[in-house]
Amino acid sequence: MSARRAARRARHGKFPRRSPFFWHRIAMIFGTVVAIAVAAGAVVWITGMRTPAEAEATKCQSVMMEVTVGADPNMTPALEKAASRVPAEVCVSFTFQTLSQPELSGKVAADKDAPDLWVADSAVRVQRVVTASPPEVIVPSLASTPGVIVGRTSEVQVFATWLSALQAPGVRFGDPLVSGSGEVALLGAVSEVQSGLTDAKALQGITAQLAQKESQRSGAKLSDSEQLESVAASGGFAIVTEEAWLKFSKTTSGASLTASVPKSGAVSLDYPLVATAGNGSRTEVIRKAAKALAEAMGTDEGKASLAEQGLRPADSSNLLNQKGVGAVVALAPASAQAVSQTLSAWAVQAIPFRSLVVMDVSGSMELPAGEQTRMQLTQQAATTGSKLFPDTAALGLWAFSIGLGGGNQDYLELEPIRKMDEVVEGVTQRQRLVAGIAGLSDRTGGATGLYDSTLAAYRTVQASYDSRAINSVILFTDGANDDAESLELDQLLETLQRERDPAKPVVIVTIGITEDADAETLQKISAATGGTSYVARAAQDIPSVFADALLARRK
Repeated sequence: MSARRAARRARHGKFPRRSPFFWHRIAMIFGTVVAIAVAAGAVVWITGMRTPAEAEATKCQSVMMEVTVGADPNMTPALEKAASRVPAEVCVSFTFQTLSQPELSGKVAADKDAPDLWVADSAVRVQRVVTASPPEVIVPSLASTPGVIVGRTSEVQVFATWLSALQAPGVRFGDPLVSGSGEVALLGAVSEVQSGLTDAKALQGITAQLAQKESQRSGAKLSDSEQLESVAASGGFAIVTEEAWLKFSKTTSGASLTASVPKSGAVSLDYPLVATAGNGSRTEVIRKAAKALAEAMGTDEGKASLAEQGLRPADSSNLLNQKGVGAVVALAPASAQAVSQTLSAWAVQAIPFRSLVVMDVSGSMELPAGEQTRMQLTQQAATTGSKLFPDTAALGLWAFSIGLGGGNQDYLELEPIRKMDEVVEGVTQRQRLVAGIAGLSDRTGGATGLYDSTLAAYRTVQASYDSRAINSVILFTDGANDDAESLELDQLLETLQRERDPAKPVVIVTIGITEDADAETLQKISAATGGTSYVARAAQDIPSVFADALLARRK
């Protein structure tokens, strides 16, 4: 080593002298570190130590979309909890509208102030909403609750079918056009018919009675809790949802009640999640929000929230808290067409019934029809048919054959139109009608005075028209018009069409008895008034045809 290098090392120590730029570089590095630390501190201060997902959500603040969700009070608590678990990166803010199902479906149908998403209580309710752009079902089911039959524990009864429950004395349930519990009550029986477990005619008859009874209810519709309170106080049975029964069971009155499901199986409300029409450019955001909400509802936390409200998961498995009626077997669902027809029939039958029954007593009605006469079979059918109507229905009775009413009058009034429970001289109208029908055999004879009697009956019902009811004439005959002095068929049809008043519609329902009836003429008479026509071609057909005619009413 040279002396000069050794002297330099001795003068500067172990390490060589730093470049004049060294300390400048150090200062720059230190400044950068401090800046990063300050920035990181600012982020921590702004986010409040948020999770990575929460920090990511800050990117949504400028594009956060508000989605409104409409639901009934049974579902809203569970939905709100689920919404709080929706990942922040979905960039959606949920706002809830808590309304009854009729109110929600009304908003959707009117497309006025409707929520973006609607949690309906059933797919059937969604199908019945008519809009220019039908609502879109995003998730078929968020929850479920089966229909149950509730009675006093001391009077508990497990019914074989929903139909037998509907036929039970004192049974109570809501209007199926309004109430979810009413819907499961009726659709349970419809599903049984489609599965071959019960008879369609029997369901048709009991539906007509129950619809008429419901139509006469004064005041507001009874809620499930009011139905259950009535059962606790006076007995009988109420068809409600399991959710409604569990809620009511927490009350003092509810402790005395027990619920069951028919042996045939259960029908449940399914709570679909629906995107309402008219969302435009927000449609995809709303769909994304719906799916995220459904995912949160399907978690263990979501199922626990449903159980707190007495609701089952979407798969209808038992409540997590093991309450309720336990495991249930689902009935095969009825077809959409059968459901639509049943609810449409209920809507028609729920309109009060007012009719004049006009019976042919010409001599041919005494001809044999199997082991009985035509008259005997018709009397049996009419007597059975009279039981299809509640006390609030209004019926009258005429008989007709040429000259029966004296002189040129072919018809005779046996009972004017009155409500079935109206009492005249100590006897109800129902009893008077049954007696009048039984006495028709004593009046048979002569020929068929069809046309004059038909027109007179039509005018009588029209003159006493009741705007609150479906007004009709139900006419039985086994033959054609034999009265040569009456008006002709063309004159009758022209007169019916001319006197038809859209403001006071009266329909004529005609029933031909056996092949001898003039089916073509009867069909023309009914068609002239917007009514329907039937022919019982065989003796055994008379009772079922009569039932069909009574129930095939239109306004």
